[in-house]
Amino acid sequence: MNDEKKGMLAATAAYGIFGLSYLFSKLALNITQPLILLAARFTVTFIILNVLVATRVLKLHLRGKSLLGPVCVGLIQPVLYFILENYGIQYTTTTFAGILSSVSPIFTAILGAIMLRERPNVRQWLCIVLSILGVMMVSLGSTGGANTVPGMLCLLAAYLSGAFYAILIRRLSSRFSAFELTYVMFTVAFVFFPLLAVFQYRGQALALFADAFAHPDFIIAVLYLGGCASVGAYMLSNYALARLPVARASIFTTFSTIVSVLSGVIIMKDPFTWVSLAAFVLILAGVWGVNHFAASSPER
Repeated sequence: MNDEKKGMLAATAAYGIFGLSYLFSKLALNITQPLILLAARFTVTFIILNVLVATRVLKLHLRGKSLLGPVCVGLIQPVLYFILENYGIQYTTTTFAGILSSVSPIFTAILGAIMLRERPNVRQWLCIVLSILGVMMVSLGSTGGANTVPGMLCLLAAYLSGAFYAILIRRLSSRFSAFELTYVMFTVAFVFFPLLAVFQYRGQALALFADAFAHPDFIIAVLYLGGCASVGAYMLSNYALARLPVARASIFTTFSTIVSVLSGVIIMKDPFTWVSLAAFVLILAGVWGVNHFAASSPER
């Protein structure tokens, strides 16, 4: 199997895992506050990463390398991204947040064309739009809340930061392995989010952590988010970005919508309609088209 196919499989697996993370996040947020969840999640992530290093399951070779780039990636994703997204979702409707998140592959493709000279061809652009229309169809079935300008700007900034993350990972992949980039990213998150939680809740932080971890559902959710979603999915995503042009790798983000909706239907007994089925067809057709039509013209 060549690197291109490995990258596509990695992207599919990564965004499949991300799709389930919405379900586990919802489970955890029924128990505690978002900042406590983020602090717990990235503490678990940091512990798992260091266990992998200590047991030599994965190797870390950072000595002699400048860490400025990976640290910047960590500040952008997950730190800046999660903060902006949480505030954006809080002050906008679910529909608007879902629709805006669906256009993040366009942000990534445009930045990739400008900064990396990775230009999708016309048929790939059409397939990107097709997949995005599918996500928008799913999002339009959501409700709740009211839109505010600060909320909209926070979401816009969040998804732009996600696009910059993809560009930086693509550039750094020649000097760092997927695991090394993942390790530095989540070391930054481990330092930042617990400190922010302590600052935000001051004397109540430890009590809030203890109360959250007293619930078995929270522990299960944090293990999934900290282990599968953070360590596993981000490592797979970083691997995919090292092997695929950013437009092709980022289109797989729309696949997470399918997994998210199906998990709601199967586990939470949410309704499944013909609109959902049509949206899935558009998303999958778009993902297939972006990668299939890459062979018909050069992207660099």
